[in-house]
Amino acid sequence: MTTSRMVGVLVALALVGIAVVAIRVDQSRATQRIQKLQFEHTDLKREIWTQEVEIARLRSPQAIREQASRLGLEVAPKPPAAVKPARR
Repeated sequence: MTTSRMVGVLVALALVGIAVVAIRVDQSRATQRIQKLQFEHTDLKREIWTQEVEIARLRSPQAIREQASRLGLEVAPKPPAAVKPARR
C-alpha cells in the first residue's frame, strides 16, 4: 500500500469517525428534546385536568347559588317535575 493510499484511508476513517460522533451528538440532543417535550406534555395534561375539575366545581348547583347570592340575585326554586302516568 502506498503512502498516498494510506493517508487517504486514514482521512476517510477520520471523516467517518467525525460523522459518527456528530450523529450521536445530534441523536443525544433529539432524545433530550423528546424527553423535555414529554415532561411538558404531562404537565399540560395535569393542568388541563385541574382546570376541568375547577370548571366542574364552578358549574355545580351549589357554586351557582353561592355566586348568585354574592351578586344579590334571587334564585328561584326548581319547579317540581310533572309526573306523567304510565301507559298501559
